[in-house]
Amino acid sequence: MSLNNFSWFRIGWGIRGASVFAGQTDLTPKNSALSGDTLKFGKITSTSLSFLVGANVRLWRFDIGANTDLFGLSFGAKRGGLYDQNRLPFNEESEKYNNYIPGSPVVLNAVPLVLDNQNGQSEIYVRYWIADQIGIKLGYVHGRVTYSTDVKLANDQTRFSTTYGIPYVAIAFPLYN
Repeated sequence: MSLNNFSWFRIGWGIRGASVFAGQTDLTPKNSALSGDTLKFGKITSTSLSFLVGANVRLWRFDIGANTDLFGLSFGAKRGGLYDQNRLPFNEESEKYNNYIPGSPVVLNAVPLVLDNQNGQSEIYVRYWIADQIGIKLGYVHGRVTYSTDVKLANDQTRFSTTYGIPYVAIAFPLYN
């Protein structure tokens, strides 16, 4: 069935460029509740380029939509994170605790909304079109920053991540019609 019969519903794709710059940040592994491991960075940076897919519904002058990264590439500076644990270490990785472990953003990423320890973003929004060529957009971006280490840490962990959320207001205009 063609989507031409449903002019109020749109599916699209695009490319997203994004950068995250943060001060002191604690990154945790997927199973942090079990291990209590943390990599503590003085600052993190991650720049990414992603292919995304999205959908929106148009109701009068309102667009209500969402999009998410499917796959992408990320890069950033290699930094040392203090490897910490909130309980006494009793394993073979004990000598790595309270030392700086080098880490950098995970390069290849896929479906970060569903898979843990991937870099990427998802967005939900409401856009009101004031006129045909200009609108106001209210949205929320949910993102994840993931660093990988050069060495395996406790429980064979090499990926540590954190999530963030950013509400925003923007002016919207079409780049083409």
